[in-house]
Amino acid sequence: MDSAPAAWRSTPARMLGGSALGALTWPVDLGAALVAAVARRPTPPGPVGLLVAWHRRRTARLLGWADDGAPPTPARAAAYLLARAGVGVLGTLVLGLLAYGLFAVVAGLASWLFDVRFTVEPPLQGEEPGMTTAELLTMVPLGAVLLYLDLMGLFGVGVLDRAAAARWLAPSRSERLAAQVESLTVSRAELLAALDAERGRIERDLHDGVQQRAVAVGLLVDRARRASAGTAGGGGGTAGTAAVRLLEQAAREVELLVGDLREVAWRVRPTTLDTHGLEPVLRELVGRAAVPTVLEWAVAGRLPGGVEVTVYYVVAEALTNVAKHSGAQAAGVAVSLVTGPADAVVHVVVSDDGVGGARPRPGHGLAGLAGRVAAAGGTLGVVSPAGGPTRIEVTLPCA
Repeated sequence: MDSAPAAWRSTPARMLGGSALGALTWPVDLGAALVAAVARRPTPPGPVGLLVAWHRRRTARLLGWADDGAPPTPARAAAYLLARAGVGVLGTLVLGLLAYGLFAVVAGLASWLFDVRFTVEPPLQGEEPGMTTAELLTMVPLGAVLLYLDLMGLFGVGVLDRAAAARWLAPSRSERLAAQVESLTVSRAELLAALDAERGRIERDLHDGVQQRAVAVGLLVDRARRASAGTAGGGGGTAGTAAVRLLEQAAREVELLVGDLREVAWRVRPTTLDTHGLEPVLRELVGRAAVPTVLEWAVAGRLPGGVEVTVYYVVAEALTNVAKHSGAQAAGVAVSLVTGPADAVVHVVVSDDGVGGARPRPGHGLAGLAGRVAAAGGTLGVVSPAGGPTRIEVTLPCA
């Protein structure tokens, strides 16, 4: 695509030059259109592709068309070249009129200056052999008007040329929307991958940094408690006993802090998900669930990393919702791998016997799950009538 400013690209001089240049190629365009029409290939044949590429550069640089570089199919190339041939014929006619007008100017000037007469018939008796000054002055306004009309016609040919390129070489509205949807899908998947990577980093920082320091503080408090206990036992009095009690309380708080840190780190992203796979993580997850939960695992071997991460967060969020909102007495998680004729898919079902009424609402957990599943290329369905039970089904492509 030309990098020149739009104001320069669309100047009348460049427009007229581009129109004149394109008008001369219509016989080649017509032949190439026939070749592209009968070609049974996903891309236009080599000579046709080169001709279309040349027209794209000419239209972008001289006629001001914004070329986005979309590759044309043979059908689009044939339609464009056929339209180009029609525009070229019209441009050739306009150029022919312009050439005739220029010849008339040269002939008139030659006749006026040198008494040259461009005709095969001899002048009549008494007729001047050349053009008089009055006749020349009479023709000047008429010639100027015709020249203006002819140049405007050539300018209009350039507009038609640019419109043909925009119609057949640029992607359609549906193709643009499809490309935008694909780009957004890829961007969302990349964003989720980056988010998962960041969660893994946070988990490592919690495990290797904050958690280790909390353990070290707990050990120091425990050593201080033992030392104070020894002092109090040796006659340290009431102050020593109070110090021992405070240190014991601090030790309990540090122990709770370490437990909380481990729980947070595990919920952010379990370390065993990368090392041992999804099954042991889910078994630990259902074991920690507030509602008694049964896991049914019907997958042989490991799943792709992205699929395992998505399934883990789906099950974790669903069990959290069961504990908070369902009032259920029991829940179940079933994970299976379904192999189809084209691709394999992972099927996840989370069910409970609670009060029902679950709906994916903006800002709630199920809506976030639906977005994560959609970003991974899957689907999420919720069946939760009033009074229960609730059943969440997720299908993910295993690619």
